[in-house]
Amino acid sequence: MNDERTAAGSPSSFIVHRSSFGVALLALSALLVLSIALGVRFGATPIHWNDPTSRTILLQIRLPRVLLAAAIGAALAVAGVTFQTLLRNPLADPFILGVSGGAACGAAVSAALGLSRIPGLVPLIAFAGACGATAAVFLLARRRDHTDPTRLLLSGLVLNAFFSAVILISFGLARQSDLTAALRWMMGTVAGATWTAVALVVAFLVVTMLILAWFANDLRMLAFGEEDAKARGVDVERVTLAGFAAASIVTGAAVAVSGIIGFVGLLVPHLIRLIWRRDFRFLLPLCALGGAALMAGADLVSRVSVPDAELPIGAFTAILGVPFFLSLLRRAR
Repeated sequence: MNDERTAAGSPSSFIVHRSSFGVALLALSALLVLSIALGVRFGATPIHWNDPTSRTILLQIRLPRVLLAAAIGAALAVAGVTFQTLLRNPLADPFILGVSGGAACGAAVSAALGLSRIPGLVPLIAFAGACGATAAVFLLARRRDHTDPTRLLLSGLVLNAFFSAVILISFGLARQSDLTAALRWMMGTVAGATWTAVALVVAFLVVTMLILAWFANDLRMLAFGEEDAKARGVDVERVTLAGFAAASIVTGAAVAVSGIIGFVGLLVPHLIRLIWRRDFRFLLPLCALGGAALMAGADLVSRVSVPDAELPIGAFTAILGVPFFLSLLRRAR
């Protein structure tokens, strides 16, 4: 690890890294453009460019949906690589830490109570649920003015179980007419995407990326260990609080418009690390592009895999993520 840290910090190594980073950036950007183009082109209704109805479908339904899926994928991947860096744990992601569960709990309960009839209220409650879950996890993990990474992970797992119980109870008490809206938040979908939702997630994503970029060098140091980072002058508690808050807020924004979409924050950072080193400064933009491309592709598959039906996008990310999670768990033993 010391050799890796020394090599990563040498000028010649940084020049080589920048060169290969440019190649990786271009490759992932091309993959994202291809995913978006395919997502816009294919769907249940064929697109004819000279048809006004087709143009309306393209601009008001399909394009905002594909862009929203890409923005959500980028948000969840950025949150995932941040949590993994902060906790020095390869199994950390927004879904496992309870942030997604808190948002889904707020949304599902409010929808089950019939509040989905009030425009914009359910996403607002979902966002508040994510922020509340973040605060709860962070407070539970505090120990003698110190944030314990292991306690953070365990607190998230316990809160996830609690959120699941609350959601099931709310489903049992909900009226039949409200169950469909409530179940939407558990399945994960970008159906019904609007340009407002796209702008909301993109705005939160940009702010989060700027905050994390500001702390990127400190997060790079933190990846090598807390004691090592402190020895190099990093204010570990400040960086942990800022990184955890930024990643949680962007997760809340994503889940507020799509429901629970798990494992993107776990899968993408590890796939990116297969072709790149652990330097957070480079991982951050690459994970954003990789997550966006993955979600845009998953949304396309969910729409076209079964004729005359649409499958939950969260199901496809889980199919990809669960085996990967189990392999990581096996290697972590």
